[in-house]
Amino acid sequence: MEQKQLDRMEDMLTNLIKIVGTLSNDFQVMKQELQDVKKDVEEVKKEQAVTNRILTDMRADQDHIWEKAAKNERELAKLKRHLQL
Repeated sequence: MEQKQLDRMEDMLTNLIKIVGTLSNDFQVMKQELQDVKKDVEEVKKEQAVTNRILTDMRADQDHIWEKAAKNERELAKLKRHLQL
């Protein structure tokens, strides 16, 4: 082979090595970013679980309050009817 061809092949190999190095670095950065995203997702899931528990408790409280309110309204209606007699 001629020296010109060898130089050209050497340049191409050098460029390929640079490209692979850059891709490897980019991959490492993306891998770290993915780990950060996974951590964020886990935090959101934990917050969502806490929020769901709070909402469940609030619904139970609301149901209890509505039951008491309905019971009180019935009692008031009975008292009004009794007083009107």
